[in-house]
Amino acid sequence: MSHERSNHRNHRTHRSHGIVFLSVCAVGSVVALLAAPATEHATIRLHYLQKPIGTERYDITTDANGLQLTSDFDFTDRGGRVQLTASLHTAPDLTPTAFSAKGKSYRFVNVDSTITIANGTADVNADGQERRVPIAEPFFTVDGYAPFSVQMLLVRYWKAHGQPKIIHTVPGLPTNDVVIEQRGREVLRVGSKTVMLDRFAIDGVVWGRESLWLDESGGFAAAITRAGGLSFEGVREDLAENLGTFVQRGTRDRISDLQGITAHVPPLRSGAYAMTGATLIDGTGAAPIADATILVRDGRIADVGPGATVAIPDGVAKVDVKGRWIVPGLWDMHTHFTQIEWAPVYLAAGVTTVRDMGNEFEFITSVRDAIASTRALGPRMLLAGLIDGPGPNAFGVTTTADAREAARIVAGYHDHGFQQIKIYSLITPPIVEAITTAAHTLGMTVTGHVPNGMTIDEAVDRGMDQIAHLAIRGEAGSPEVTATIAHLKAKGTVIDPTQSWNELLGHALGSPVAVFQPGITKVPPPLNRIFSNAGAAGIDPKTARSRLDRGLRIVKALFDAGVPIVVGTDEGVPGHSVHREIELYVDAGLTPMQALQAATIVPARAMKLDRELGTIEKGKRADMVVLNADPLDQIRNIRSVRWTITDGRVYDAPMLWRSVKFQP
Repeated sequence: MSHERSNHRNHRTHRSHGIVFLSVCAVGSVVALLAAPATEHATIRLHYLQKPIGTERYDITTDANGLQLTSDFDFTDRGGRVQLTASLHTAPDLTPTAFSAKGKSYRFVNVDSTITIANGTADVNADGQERRVPIAEPFFTVDGYAPFSVQMLLVRYWKAHGQPKIIHTVPGLPTNDVVIEQRGREVLRVGSKTVMLDRFAIDGVVWGRESLWLDESGGFAAAITRAGGLSFEGVREDLAENLGTFVQRGTRDRISDLQGITAHVPPLRSGAYAMTGATLIDGTGAAPIADATILVRDGRIADVGPGATVAIPDGVAKVDVKGRWIVPGLWDMHTHFTQIEWAPVYLAAGVTTVRDMGNEFEFITSVRDAIASTRALGPRMLLAGLIDGPGPNAFGVTTTADAREAARIVAGYHDHGFQQIKIYSLITPPIVEAITTAAHTLGMTVTGHVPNGMTIDEAVDRGMDQIAHLAIRGEAGSPEVTATIAHLKAKGTVIDPTQSWNELLGHALGSPVAVFQPGITKVPPPLNRIFSNAGAAGIDPKTARSRLDRGLRIVKALFDAGVPIVVGTDEGVPGHSVHREIELYVDAGLTPMQALQAATIVPARAMKLDRELGTIEKGKRADMVVLNADPLDQIRNIRSVRWTITDGRVYDAPMLWRSVKFQP
């Protein structure tokens, strides 16, 4: 595979010789205060999926009155520039006295916060709202993962104040209480020198756990977090050649964290048992079966049908689910599964199979393998390996403009157990053909974006089997769109329209997201902030809905023509976006049963797994969802998940939600 790496080694962190950092000899006892005037500055190389995209530059001045940090955070991702400026003032013991952050931390994540602290209260101006709030010690001010230098000072504060179990954040900012753990020590070789680093896990600044490395003097070394759901890395300039090592060590910690969640949320049932009394919607399209019995043995459905026709062997436990509904396990055919917290969330939402559509290779293969081995809970994972064309606007580090290299990349993904290739926007038509030829030879299929400069018709003519997003221009019913849909049908093309993602990013900025996505009220504050600030500027709600309706009309036209439609979300509000995608298909005109099948049997067929998955039938894998209400009566009842069964293991949905700080 062709990988682009940052090669900058010359600019190193600088500190004046007189600086004194806080240290602790007993819990809560600060034995050294910032004294003589000193300065510190560094350049951090920013990476997205390990691709270098920009820098953060920070300066710190300290004197007897405390510390002042200024940061300039600036990167360009796929042609879109993101800038953030921040400042932090602290007392000598690193307790914050003032903080500000303005700009963006990701393409659609706006940040605008100003805070001043005095006499136990904070004056907070965030997202256009002003408030005065009391603060509880120990506390720190932070607003999202960026800038990394503020998180560096957060860890210094934690160490200087006796490593408290919890650090409170200033009320009014979208963070949880922060938990910091020291997870290990790294010894790196940088040229002829040995560098000693401490590795920390930070939970609560963003949704989910981050990794942060500091050097022996407390200076920033590296960090791995999430931006827009995908892996975002910062590495100090002189340590840039060690990016791969940081990714590996961070991945190891995250897998350990997922195993910890797994230990605290064990399955309620496994092995042999019978679920009795529920109404069964088996996903085949057949009429529901009242008072059904489903016999599960060793992860498979041993028998299923009306209760009067299914014999339950002696000694097999009965699970009474009378008054509930059972449907097949749901699928998300377009996700970017870049943090371990998605694993319990997906199961909590009833999603038992996902297709990852482009990720950090080391992370996604490790998570997949941990789940497949049952060392960690989570949905079954199918992987599409990302390939883009070269250039500064490429997505990720796996890029090519050469047909032979494209074939080698495809073979490499195949050898590592990937089912598909995902083509991204900068791939040229000849390389599309080279990729699809190589993939088909190996029994793989090809999905992805319609590359720049190509039409959807040209993409499928070059061999693409599936298309991500709704890349059809025009209005449903027009001659051009009708001809394109007929062409897709003739080619057997599968479409994942990602309409819930379009709705989230395309709704009128400032309109409450909860109006169409009630799941946002149940997510942790950092996630709520991200999605509440998403949306399109300069349009009104009526215009936004009109644009969404155009897409839904095309979805219905595709469905009516016999083009397979599969539920895919491109993330969105974790877990809840799958439910919203299903609901939107009903808005488009599909029946609740048809929309449910778009999240069950249709994706199973698209991935050639319909003999194992997608319906509740004898001999298939026991992937099922127990609901509190009937989804065929009201499709929104798909949100009423009570238990999720994956490979015969029964999980309690409320416990899964709570394990990652969601509300059930």
